Amino acid sequence: MKQQFFKLYLIITVSLIALVLAFGQLYNQFFSEQIPSVQISVAELAKIAEQKETRISSFNQNELVLPNSLQASFDKDGIITVTENNQQFIYLKGSNGSIQKVGPISLISQAKTDWFAFFAFYFLLGAMILLFIRPVFRDLSLLQRAAYRFSKKPQRIELDIKPNSSIAPLASTFTHMSERINKFVQLHNDLSRIISHEIRTPLTRMRFALSIADLESQESSQIERDIDEIELRLEQYLSFARLEHQQSVFNQEKVNLAKLINTEIAKFDLYKELKFTPSLEVDTAYCEASFMAIAVQNLLINATKYAKNTIYISSAEQAGYYFISITDDGPGLPINADALIEPFKQGEGDKLASGYGLGLYIVHRIASWHGGKISLANSSQTGGAEITIRWPKSGK
Repeated sequence: MKQQFFKLYLIITVSLIALVLAFGQLYNQFFSEQIPSVQISVAELAKIAEQKETRISSFNQNELVLPNSLQASFDKDGIITVTENNQQFIYLKGSNGSIQKVGPISLISQAKTDWFAFFAFYFLLGAMILLFIRPVFRDLSLLQRAAYRFSKKPQRIELDIKPNSSIAPLASTFTHMSERINKFVQLHNDLSRIISHEIRTPLTRMRFALSIADLESQESSQIERDIDEIELRLEQYLSFARLEHQQSVFNQEKVNLAKLINTEIAKFDLYKELKFTPSLEVDTAYCEASFMAIAVQNLLINATKYAKNTIYISSAEQAGYYFISITDDGPGLPINADALIEPFKQGEGDKLASGYGLGLYIVHRIASWHGGKISLANSSQTGGAEITIRWPKSGK
């Protein structure tokens, strides 16, 4: 904000100074009458009148020989000043063609520019501009810091801005907005807790009833898978709620990335029909370990839903960035693949019948918190989806 303040201050000040100078030049050029004249003191004029026989002489125009430049000026203005033998003389053109020579005389020299007054004027102009815009930028700076704090932790924010401030209406609107958003966030958190309690409890009862029910193995397995699917969707939603409105400080540190990825892969040991093939070139990386683990987990969940036989997991570092890619050998991404990073978006097209849910949106948010991006493509080797997280090695 300070940089923007100084930029605006310089632009306004320089523009006004240029405007004043340009106006002065235009006024002198078009409005100020340029009447040829010389300045002499009253005492000098009195001496000329007393000594007119010796100090004023007349002669014809053809008797005056002047350089071309002086002659042109004399013909135009009818008056010139000439220095002869360190003495000043005035030549005046009469109405009847005669020329009057007055001198020697002492002319009053042109007043020198008062540089102190010049700089004092523009200094006061700059001070007035500063007094005008400084309070506005001070209040804008308060608003900027409040907005930054709100982005870290949503809560109602009161701003110490006077009612007569130029941005008082904006500050009031921001306060009301922060209050409403805070209420929505609180409602969202409450809803997440309610969903967690109200859905997990009947799911637990269903699992218990299933364990003692006399059902065929195929029916029991189908119900188990349905319950697992419900719990997976619930866990995705709760992860989304926690991540989107995180209250903890986001700190990146040096993490054993290979171990983190292998730990997440090990959680899918029950998927006997799928083969997980890691190719991890990065041992340690700067990231937020818990969030990066959630990102990898969501990518693996997506891959297990569409892979036929094999899921490939790779990590690499190149050109100042870390990369984690997860590729499956499934049918590939749908037509609207780029829309899948939006929450609750579903896939369209012939290749996929259902969407990716919240998983990719959570991965997208985690990547953006790391200063990185998520990219979606179809693998040229397997034909399936290839999803990559990229974030800078600087840890910022």
